Amino acid sequence: MERVGSDSDVTKFGVEGVGSWELDVPNTVYPPREDTYLLAGALLELSRHDGLATEIGCGSGAISILLAALGWKVESCDINPFAVAATRGNARKAGLADVVNVREGGLGEDDWSIPEASDLIVWNLPYLSPPGEGEAVLEAIEEASMSDLTDGGWSDRLLQELESSDGLRDDCLVLMLHRTDPRSPSGPERWKSRGWSSRCLASLRLADERLEVLCYWRAGSGIPPTVLEECESTMDEAEGISSEPGWQRVFSPSQKSGRGRRGRSWQSKSGDMACTWLIPSSMVEECSPGLIQTAIGAVVSDAIRCNVKWPNDIVTEDGTKLGGVLLEGGSGGPRVKVGIGLNRKGGSVDGMAIAGWEDTVGTSRALEVFGMVDTAMASLFEEHVLIPRVGREELLRISWRGLSESLSTGTPVTRSGSSVRPIGLTEDGNLMLHSEIGLETVDRVGSLRWGA
Repeated sequence: MERVGSDSDVTKFGVEGVGSWELDVPNTVYPPREDTYLLAGALLELSRHDGLATEIGCGSGAISILLAALGWKVESCDINPFAVAATRGNARKAGLADVVNVREGGLGEDDWSIPEASDLIVWNLPYLSPPGEGEAVLEAIEEASMSDLTDGGWSDRLLQELESSDGLRDDCLVLMLHRTDPRSPSGPERWKSRGWSSRCLASLRLADERLEVLCYWRAGSGIPPTVLEECESTMDEAEGISSEPGWQRVFSPSQKSGRGRRGRSWQSKSGDMACTWLIPSSMVEECSPGLIQTAIGAVVSDAIRCNVKWPNDIVTEDGTKLGGVLLEGGSGGPRVKVGIGLNRKGGSVDGMAIAGWEDTVGTSRALEVFGMVDTAMASLFEEHVLIPRVGREELLRISWRGLSESLSTGTPVTRSGSSVRPIGLTEDGNLMLHSEIGLETVDRVGSLRWGA
């Protein structure tokens, strides 16, 4: 079996348009590789480069040096003393020692904590598995810094640290590189379930692994919604806050006069979820209402573990309607209203069967379900000072992924009794079909029937 030594190599690390640096990298320290460049590319996507950035597991110092070169003041740490020495030396060689401070230590150690003034936290998460028989054996210090935990992963440890910190900035952005295929213990699921919104900034298929750089933030910077115990319509109530800045939403578990598509009423029972979000009207101008509705349906259905029926119905696997999405506004005003209604329990309305979230996520209260949906909505539309807005291409990808997951369960789609096959979406959110007469584009549900 091989054992890695402790000699040092010189490695060049460069990012186009920013700089190129020669790094001294001890053999017990992780050198810049494809995942390092993927993370570097994601950092370039951020909308702003100032404030305090904290890097966990700085290794050779490549990312810390890049952050400093972009304009950040940097606090770095690593549990490997060779990595600490390498980062300090490489920052000094780059002329950045005055803006890169390096500490020995890391997550879980008693004398280590995340600086409360951090605007940005960056971590190329460890995701190596312990070596099998005949594979290279790492030094103990490398094993500690490069291998993931088996229970919950390092990302869960970081989540616990952040949620126990009283002084951390509410708008702090966390940016982590995950291995999502094959799935590592450090996945994004728990962050989403704990009310953190997320957005993918970069991804890469590397041999049999998929790496993704995801950023996380507290939806609304932790500011709660406007909660009304009872109202006529959350869409109407949202008019009163339409000019207010920030991530604005109105929630009610008891809505008397809700609206559906094409002027129809939305009948709600006490305990159901009704909520209206306000998103920038420029989103609709750039991406079209149809595509936005379909993307919302996709992320909401994913959040509450059900399916989406094109263009905007939330349904169970057998096609029974559970909820819906409605867009209003966009002509002249600063915000577009997005209304979402979800039933709590199944039953029937006007003789038609309906489903409820209790069929998919269990007996959760409306406010708990709102939290799941709010996190998903913020991931699409909240404007964070550091993150670029989601574009048309990403909305299209999210929309089609949601529809594909529904169709992959065997959901049949028919029109006038004849089978049709959805094959994609246009940039306007229209459905592309393959039918008996060939390829067609459909902009309305019309006679389409989803489910048995």
